Amino acid sequence: MKKAICLVWFLGLMSTFCFAQKDKMYYKDIKVETADYDLTVVGAISIPTETKFKLKITNKTGAYLSYNPTESKFIINGTEFAVKEKSFIIEPYKTESKVINLVGTGYNAIKSYTYIVSGIYKLSANLTPFAGDDYKLPPSTNMINIGPYTVVIDKFEKASDKATAKFVCTYNGDKTGLVYPMNVSVKMPDGKEYATVKKEKNILLFKGQSEDFTVGWEKMPGGRLNDMQLVDMIIRWNKTFNETDKDKTPDATLMFEMAPPK
Repeated sequence: MKKAICLVWFLGLMSTFCFAQKDKMYYKDIKVETADYDLTVVGAISIPTETKFKLKITNKTGAYLSYNPTESKFIINGTEFAVKEKSFIIEPYKTESKVINLVGTGYNAIKSYTYIVSGIYKLSANLTPFAGDDYKLPPSTNMINIGPYTVVIDKFEKASDKATAKFVCTYNGDKTGLVYPMNVSVKMPDGKEYATVKKEKNILLFKGQSEDFTVGWEKMPGGRLNDMQLVDMIIRWNKTFNETDKDKTPDATLMFEMAPPK
């Protein structure tokens, strides 16, 4: 009787294992080396509704690199598929990663496919900054132009001890847009400028792309003179909005192959 129970349990376990193997397709890890960067792929997997992997890019140069995934493509069974992930920056001698995802059907049956890594650029260190006119809070206009950027205020809150403003910026130039939100300051009635206390990452934009950022300030010294709820606050953009030239690096090819069952 015990043998029969064990046999039933074993067959059930094997059935579950086989089903799990059919439901998911795992791929071998990949590493590709180039003169400017190394590519590493880990955790590549396909399920019936999507295929995805984590792409690590290691910058081997002293310049900033940028990656625009929308220039890359999947090639599956001879058909090309576009990538919709956001672009990002890789600092000199640093590594950044992003999960690349493609939604569809039947991907768990794909034993191999190709991913063309295109859109990695080496950025020039010579930035062109765009100062822009001072911007008053509360605002008198919702949209302003700063060089090749269109900047729209999306949300604004102001109290005596705290003020925040959320902006959406769109880069309309033909080069590469670099936005440094931490460069924003505000000029108060005491004549001094105060840096934003809101921590934001630097933003990378290609033509037509948009991203938002928030700047903020906490209670100011000076009492009623600098009461943020009562007085006008003048935003100084400084060198927040910039653009730079870029040189495209050669494309790389990643070949995904089914990993042997564990």
